[in-house]
Amino acid sequence: MEPLTDPLNPSPPNLLANRVIVVADDDAALLSLMGTYLRRSGATVHVAENGRDAWTLIESLHAAATPVHAVLCDLRMKGGSGMEFYQRVCEERPTLTPRLIFSSGDLDSDDVRGFLDHCAAKVLAKPYPLADLRRMLAEMSPPS
Repeated sequence: MEPLTDPLNPSPPNLLANRVIVVADDDAALLSLMGTYLRRSGATVHVAENGRDAWTLIESLHAAATPVHAVLCDLRMKGGSGMEFYQRVCEERPTLTPRLIFSSGDLDSDDVRGFLDHCAAKVLAKPYPLADLRRMLAEMSPPS
C-alpha cells in the first residue's frame, strides 16, 4: 500500500467531502488505515469488521436518512463475507449495488472468480494503490 500522503500527487484534503463511506474488513490494521485515509480525504467513514456489521450500519444509516456514497468491502471475512453481504444488498437494497467496491487478496480462487463473474460491483486486488481507490470513489456520482 502507498503512504497516506503522496508528495508527488497530493490530493485535495476535501476530495471526498460530504461523502459517507462504509468500510468492512476483518483486518483491524487495514480497517484503521482505510478509515484514517478516507477521513483525511474529507469523507465521513463508518467501519465494520464483517459483512453482518456492515449490513447493520447500512440499515442504521438508511433509517437516519443518511445516503451512503460507497461501500468498500473485503470479500473474505469471518462473521459474514463480502459475498454474503452482496447477496443481501441485491435482495434488500439493490440501488446500493453500483456503490459497492470489493477488495480481496484472493481473486484467483474458484469461488471468488465465480462470484465476480456474476457480480456487478467494482473490484480492487489487494494490495491496491490508494490512488486507485481514491479515483473510484471520486468518480462515483452522489447517491440519489
